[in-house]
Amino acid sequence: MTLITYVTRVHFADGVLEEALWSEVEVNRKTRPLIVTDEAHLKSELYERLLAGLPVRTSVEVVSDVPDIPNEGAARHIAEIFDRTDRDLLIAFGRNTAIDLAKISRISIAHKEPLETFSYATGGSRRIGNNLPDLYAVPGIQGFGSAVSAHAPVVLQDGERTRLMCKKLVPAVTICDPTLTLGATPVESASAGADALGRCVEAYLSPGYNPPADGIALDGLGRVIANLHKVLENDSVTARRELMAASLNGALALQKGLGAIHAIGCALETVVDRRLDPGALSRLLLPSVLQFNAGAAREKFNTLQKLFDPAGEQGPAQSVTEFLHDLPLPESLNDMGIGEEELRTAADLAASDLAAVRSPRALSSSSLYSIMKSVHLERTRVA
Repeated sequence: MTLITYVTRVHFADGVLEEALWSEVEVNRKTRPLIVTDEAHLKSELYERLLAGLPVRTSVEVVSDVPDIPNEGAARHIAEIFDRTDRDLLIAFGRNTAIDLAKISRISIAHKEPLETFSYATGGSRRIGNNLPDLYAVPGIQGFGSAVSAHAPVVLQDGERTRLMCKKLVPAVTICDPTLTLGATPVESASAGADALGRCVEAYLSPGYNPPADGIALDGLGRVIANLHKVLENDSVTARRELMAASLNGALALQKGLGAIHAIGCALETVVDRRLDPGALSRLLLPSVLQFNAGAAREKFNTLQKLFDPAGEQGPAQSVTEFLHDLPLPESLNDMGIGEEELRTAADLAASDLAAVRSPRALSSSSLYSIMKSVHLERTRVA
């Protein structure tokens, strides 16, 4: 079986892109898709495969001007093209940024009000109607954080950043084809694996009772642990499939809740006004986040310790530090171009983020600053 129905319709199989895309377009009688993708994917051979999966009778429009952080102006631009060219479907292909931009564009297509009207922080989710156009997501190696999620960040017209969150934003169809990740660079692969690891850990530790999400997160962790370094050593479809499954698990498990890493990442991006690699952030921050939460979820930490260190010689924070040690990613926040003076502002922003509430131990501006400070000059070495 290649069809999984959890949160949304997900096709998952090697080489499934063309067959799944063709069948979904045909069954749903779509003929005029608008493709949202980044320049790198537009110029790749993978884009030719995407086009090959569309029925001959389809008429295609493409938008490839995707900003690092989706913004209201770009969403309105897509909405204008969608309406003017009479499109009937959005297809987001490639990175998280392209998929997130397509999500917020759906709201701009269906509603003429400013996007701040629909901000989750002000209760705007209930204002999102049921007339959003369908969205099919085809994630590349760094696209899974958005491919099955119900949220998207957006920079508003006035420059403020907010989050849109609603189940109606989840793509109607997500197509996961491990062969699309073959040939990804070691940096891209390491980032995807570290991002999946962070998402699975934070979803598992998130307060609340959700056994399916916990099980999905633990399964994802096992796949990352067993396959991340294999992918870096050997570009095999088998290891790629397992890493893609782990990335999908991490995204699915986040239905339970986001966490400190997500809150810090959004805050830092707001302060520095540019996109930051979520996998690099996860690789740096996860050991410190685990160390901070060590006394607040002992039973779950025991489970994590068995996964990372069956012999029980060290705790999860130290095990994660060693597991991520040799990845070809930045060694510090400073290496990512983040100055020490920016940490304090980011800590205040992160403390007010709804994602920070999903921490086993209460997070404050002070504790978030300490977590970031511990990896500002070099990654923390957990004793």
